[in-house]
Amino acid sequence: MNYCPNCGTRLVYNIVDGHNVKTCSECNYIDWDNWVNVSCVTVAYTNNNEIIMVRLKENNKITFPGGYRELGETLEQGATREFYEETGMTVKEVKLYRAYTKDEIRLVWIVFKGKVDEIKFTDNSEVSEIILVKNPSDVDVRDFRGPLTIDVFNSLFE
Repeated sequence: MNYCPNCGTRLVYNIVDGHNVKTCSECNYIDWDNWVNVSCVTVAYTNNNEIIMVRLKENNKITFPGGYRELGETLEQGATREFYEETGMTVKEVKLYRAYTKDEIRLVWIVFKGKVDEIKFTDNSEVSEIILVKNPSDVDVRDFRGPLTIDVFNSLFE
């Protein structure tokens, strides 16, 4: 950002609280440059207490259904929409479980837990299949998408 979103004055670099940030000399606006992408993820359980995971078409990796929150959505709405888009199923009783940050890629993962009554996968452009997991040995963590998936998965079986 080069201009103040409040008054339109050109921003200049200054040190504020030990950080080199852009500031506005007219209205004192500070651009902290701390934007992040917010991904809403759902760990959903079946009536048999199985966890629903998905295998991604793009890389054949396994993860939890989720994706980026759209502007105007609550975090819960983003999580339920992404779950539906990737599985074709409706998740209910969505409750916040954990939050993770990965600053090097400006990502916040908001993880929810929920329930699914009926298992019926709908083919889509992102996911090749769902995987039902009852025990940690049901999947190989080397097939997981990345460290955030591994962290969430391990936390579910602690």
